[in-house]
Amino acid sequence: GALWIMFAAMDVVYAPSHRFLHWAPVYPYIHKHHHRQIFPAQGYLDAGNEHPIEQVVGLSSTWFGVYCAVALTGAHAATIFAFFNLHAALAMLNHSPYDIEFKVLGFRYSVGAHEMHHRCFTINY
Repeated sequence: GALWIMFAAMDVVYAPSHRFLHWAPVYPYIHKHHHRQIFPAQGYLDAGNEHPIEQVVGLSSTWFGVYCAVALTGAHAATIFAFFNLHAALAMLNHSPYDIEFKVLGFRYSVGAHEMHHRCFTINY
């Protein structure tokens, strides 16, 4: 349960923040830096290639997820470790040349969806 809370709470903060970074008045100053890679293929090098403000947004979202899980469930350190490693692995996959897609508990994950987001900045937030 704690792992799912971490991902859900992180997404509650990150999804609207990411959408905000695509807002036309903000995009060229912050998030455009990350989208210079139209076909990201270098894994974590491309995933972590962000403007410092975007780094703060992303890390704040991630730690918010951890905080929520700890506050609600008393999440174990091993669960937090698993969360950070899964989160990093998914970020690397999202910025890799591999076309990976799978479903977990009804949720669909697709590298192609994120790749398309890098090609067309107005979809697949």
